[in-house]
Amino acid sequence: MGGADTLDYLSGIDHLVDTGLADPERLGVMGGSYGGYMSSWLITQDSRFSAAIPMSPVTNMVTEHLLSNIPHFVAAYLDDSYSNSSGKYFTRSPIMQASKVATPTMIICGALDCCTPPSEAAQFYSALKENGVDTVLLIYPEEGHVIRGANASKDCAARVTGWFEQNFH
Repeated sequence: MGGADTLDYLSGIDHLVDTGLADPERLGVMGGSYGGYMSSWLITQDSRFSAAIPMSPVTNMVTEHLLSNIPHFVAAYLDDSYSNSSGKYFTRSPIMQASKVATPTMIICGALDCCTPPSEAAQFYSALKENGVDTVLLIYPEEGHVIRGANASKDCAARVTGWFEQNFH
């Protein structure tokens, strides 16, 4: 996570732009869970995105390991330990790279999420705000890892659409 996969995504986007299938002035990034991590991570690595929407993201590998119900997930993917202060838990955490972000970012999570606790979204939101990034945090109080409720889903869809419309000039 946050290694060669980053280059895979960026080279795929380059290909879409080069072939005319994507407008380089209107690129957005969005994803949930691992996709939420990657949406958070990509905007720390590249400034080409007009808007980002990480959903249920992992943004701090240390707290994800210590607070989620799936600590083995981070350890397995990073093949490292959170006690290694110069290791991947730190170098692959989006919050540690938040000062590089300029992309307007809407972060979405469920208050009942045990896999990627809402504290992950809140930490990234705070780090982005501290660095002057246009950012919004949406926490759905009755939702978990995925927004499933009818009212929450409708609200979320409207806000996602609005965020992209607002930031695609």
